[in-house]
Amino acid sequence: MCWPCCPICYPMRNTLKFDLATLTDIPDPQDLSALELADLRSLRSQLEEVENGLSYARRMIQGRLDTLAIELDRRRAGSVGDGRVLKDLPKALADRTRSVGMPRPPVVLEPPAWADQLVEEADEYLSPTQKADLPSVPDEDLSRAVQQVANVERQLSETRHSVHGRIDRIQTEIINRYKDGAPVDDLLAGG
Repeated sequence: MCWPCCPICYPMRNTLKFDLATLTDIPDPQDLSALELADLRSLRSQLEEVENGLSYARRMIQGRLDTLAIELDRRRAGSVGDGRVLKDLPKALADRTRSVGMPRPPVVLEPPAWADQLVEEADEYLSPTQKADLPSVPDEDLSRAVQQVANVERQLSETRHSVHGRIDRIQTEIINRYKDGAPVDDLLAGG
């Protein structure tokens, strides 16, 4: 049997009730050179706030997905008992500590309230009682929960990737302006 996150065996479905499009409904001008530096910074800040919330929600959902996947793997391996879930969880969670792509400076921000709504949606796939006792969840319910949480995580990842592209494009424009001789006062005013 294939891994439940596999897009070939489990095609992506739009599983989110939360409308991600509303988060990214931020102007995306084609000609960034026509904008003032302050407008570029404001646009970048808006997108960074969205990215912060998406990153938070994605990390929380990945933790839930890892927990469910460990239990599913335990069953497939024929292991008895639930000790393996606790034993394997630190390794599984540590596997996601580094991401691919341009390094971004660490930012410690309170995630926006909507990020918790996204996490709550991922939590709807199993009841609190089921989450507290994963070994008692029927295989079919657990497999379905893994698939659904994986789809939510994938949707968040794709949206986050799109936001990163927009931030990078704006950042490139800001850097080019400084290279082209933007006044130092502008640099000091908010970099």
